[in-house]
Amino acid sequence: MPRGVGVRVPLPAQRYSRSMNIEQLKSDSLSVTLKLNVEVADYAPRVKKSLHELRRKTEVKGFRKGMVPPGLIHKMYGRTVLLEEVNKLISEELEKYIHENNIKIIGEALPDDELTKEIDWERDESFSFVFDLILAPIVELTLTEDDHIPIKEAKISKKEKDEYVESLRKQYGRFADVESVEKGDDFLKVDLSQGEKSVKATHITLRSITEEELKQPFIGAKVGDIVKVDVVKTFPNLTDRASLLNMKKEELDDTEPLWQATVLEIRRFSPAPFDKEFYTQLFGEGVVKTKEAFMKKVEEQMQNDFASERDFRFTVDAREYLIEKCAIELPDMLLKRWLHLNNDGKFSMEEIDKDYDAFARDFRWQLIRGHLMREHNLTITKEEMMSNAIRVAYHRFASYGYSNVPMEGLEKFAQNMLANEKEAGRIAEMAQDGKVFALIRSVVTLDAEKVPFSKIKDINN
Repeated sequence: MPRGVGVRVPLPAQRYSRSMNIEQLKSDSLSVTLKLNVEVADYAPRVKKSLHELRRKTEVKGFRKGMVPPGLIHKMYGRTVLLEEVNKLISEELEKYIHENNIKIIGEALPDDELTKEIDWERDESFSFVFDLILAPIVELTLTEDDHIPIKEAKISKKEKDEYVESLRKQYGRFADVESVEKGDDFLKVDLSQGEKSVKATHITLRSITEEELKQPFIGAKVGDIVKVDVVKTFPNLTDRASLLNMKKEELDDTEPLWQATVLEIRRFSPAPFDKEFYTQLFGEGVVKTKEAFMKKVEEQMQNDFASERDFRFTVDAREYLIEKCAIELPDMLLKRWLHLNNDGKFSMEEIDKDYDAFARDFRWQLIRGHLMREHNLTITKEEMMSNAIRVAYHRFASYGYSNVPMEGLEKFAQNMLANEKEAGRIAEMAQDGKVFALIRSVVTLDAEKVPFSKIKDINN
């Protein structure tokens, strides 16, 4: 999407003081159309001065420096200087008019090619140019408790809580040696033999054996027992079988399928028990001492897991609510023209049309956010900018798989981002969003909507 727009100074009244060589063709609440009439008297002194400066500096063969005839200088540079000086004059007069009439505009003045007559720069002495000014819209918004915005809250059922706890127990589960194979997911260390062939201390994971009947020869086996294994049927995947037999895949065809497995070790994975080690792994030394305290802490953690999704959903709902409430009218055609010109034609009008609705909603939010920042005297400190930059740096590193970057590294990366104007602008917007959403949340009425914990990922889809 094209670059965003910047909003300049206060909204104008509908009457404007007259500025030299400028007349107002039309005006409404969204735009002003101005016609600049440039006469010889306006630009001639400037052109003469510029040509004089060029004459002093120009060197032409056959003439001493500074002594080139004025007519030759005019022939060489006259048209270029005329264009430059008229453009400078237009820019200065527009800026002066906007400043003197206290006009707030979006972006820059747009040349109106349809209303501007074609100019013959070789023969014409007076010129007329027409420009459209996009007026910054008025934002009328007061937040009160009469504004109702939904906010999601987690509804945690006993089943969801139990499933969450079991997930934690499996995550922090432990292996233990056992006397015999009792479950179809035990882990075995075995010696394999087939005549003179042998494979020492290889591993069999019963969970990886998909057919239940092929697991049965192992059930009940103890350390020292010998189990006959058809490795072709039991391990049909060539990679798994080659790993088990410590062979290359191409060697498997020359190997008989039936082997003897002597059990050396049986290990079983069990979910973590409710004990001190488990509590400490999750919450730190001495924080939780009993199962009752553990279950309470788990519910807090589940609520925290839900909080980030809830908070993001709130920003979406709050943003949309205020955009609809303010109903800010925009001069769509002029904004599309401005986007096209401001991006040097990188985006076609068809591309701008396609993405314009999303751009317009984002721009309306920028106006609302700016209004609330001013109305409530909200500011962003250097410390807050740094804090937000560090958070961005952390998430950026994490997205590349680096989640343990030391604070020193994060701070250095954050400083580099803040030194980049574009990056700093994005971080400032993020900081402003945080302040404004916190303000909204503190003023409006929040309508709680209970959502099952299992639907946590669905609320932002």
